[in-house]
Amino acid sequence: MATERRKKSQSGQEIIEFGLTAILYIPMLIGAFVVGMNLIRNNSCNQVCRDLTDMYIHGADFSTYGMQQIAQKLAGGLGLTIGSSFSGNSNSNIGNGGNGLVTVTQVMWVGSTSSGSCTAVQPATCTNHDSFVYTQRIQFGNGTLSNANTDTLGTAAGATISSQGIVQNPITDPNAKLSSTAQSTMQGLWQVTTNGQTPLNDGQIVYVVETYFQSPDLSVGSFAGNGVYARYFF
Repeated sequence: MATERRKKSQSGQEIIEFGLTAILYIPMLIGAFVVGMNLIRNNSCNQVCRDLTDMYIHGADFSTYGMQQIAQKLAGGLGLTIGSSFSGNSNSNIGNGGNGLVTVTQVMWVGSTSSGSCTAVQPATCTNHDSFVYTQRIQFGNGTLSNANTDTLGTAAGATISSQGIVQNPITDPNAKLSSTAQSTMQGLWQVTTNGQTPLNDGQIVYVVETYFQSPDLSVGSFAGNGVYARYFF
């Protein structure tokens, strides 16, 4: 009889215990879900970036709508939007919605004033000697996603760029020179001799593709899907 009375007085205790533990475990479960899905999305982002870089170094012209369409198909499910069709070339097709941004950049190392690049334009006007310069820049997708974390090499603002993204006068135009932050990053990556690495010679090119995809669908309460980013050099 005493056991029966205790059972009656303790009814509902399990629900209270479950509610207390749920306060801890449900946020952990949501956080694990958001992180896990972002890891899957990060793998896709890396694969897309690597494929686009491989296409770029083999001559793909991403200033054309056809090539941007291929990029959109490769990024299926990640939300890359390129808008309606356009003819010819466009180096800045960024007036779109969607969740993706692709930045295609080609940079070149300009040697000293006595290098071939400089002597070809006369040393006195070789403004960008001993520096990395933009030689091509193309961007497409949602331009509002562009910032220092998703477009790490800068914008070549002020430089004269053709519809194909080709930068004019990269040796003499100061606007064709990478910004100080991007310059330091690139020189730290390429113009060093650590671990037996050989610095780039005058006129050598580096191909860079950056992809970023935000994750608004993975934001649950205070748990935000911050998006995924990848960058490849060739």
